[in-house]
Amino acid sequence: MINLNTKGEPMVTQEKDQVLDQLSLGVMAIDLNYQITHINIQGACLLQVEGKNLIGENVYELFPDAPEEVRHVERTIETFEEVKIDAMPYKWGKHDMYLSIQTRLLKDNGKVYGAMVEFNDVTDYFHKEQKMRKWMEDMSVNVIPLSDGIALLPLQPIMDQVEFQYILDRGLHNVANMNANRLIIDCSTISWVDVVFFDKLSKLIQSLSLMGTRVVISGMKPVLATKWVSSNLPQMKVQFYSNLQIALKELYK
Repeated sequence: MINLNTKGEPMVTQEKDQVLDQLSLGVMAIDLNYQITHINIQGACLLQVEGKNLIGENVYELFPDAPEEVRHVERTIETFEEVKIDAMPYKWGKHDMYLSIQTRLLKDNGKVYGAMVEFNDVTDYFHKEQKMRKWMEDMSVNVIPLSDGIALLPLQPIMDQVEFQYILDRGLHNVANMNANRLIIDCSTISWVDVVFFDKLSKLIQSLSLMGTRVVISGMKPVLATKWVSSNLPQMKVQFYSNLQIALKELYK
């Protein structure tokens, strides 16, 4: 944490100026009247403003059109609550990026005299993360056509950032496009789920049944079976096989 102990004065020391200007992230501090007490070079660059003449400027006057959802440092002054956001959309006027932000209260002897915000451009990282998420989602609904109207849906371990509802919807769509009349849902790589998993899986099976697709499940681990039984959810009317090899052998009889 960077301590800007200005005690309400409009300027910080030259030494602190130099230190903050060396940072790769943006830093801006305001007092209780929303006047800027410091903004470093990177901060001025990211906000696309001239940094030299900003000390003493009121942020509401400097950014009159900024929407409320990006005014976190001002809100920190109002609520005395610090905020951290990994990727905040900063899209208004000439601004079009994603910022990581961390607001901090500035105190002297326990008394709040202002707030500061540290921020950085994470646009490239955000877009890469979105692409990775899309890739993970697509991998999770990779329905594989086999033969004789049989298809395989190997469920992948569900990551926190992947919406299982998306996986079910896309899986249903992919099976329909293949005109598969039998589908194996393989759970052999799944080692932990919650009750929601079974509820949504049951709805997927019901939807497939209405489409004329018979579903079998393979590879369910004992811990999943125990979780299912203890969930008190209605039992699914499907055939279970201990592993994929046995399921394939039975379906191809």
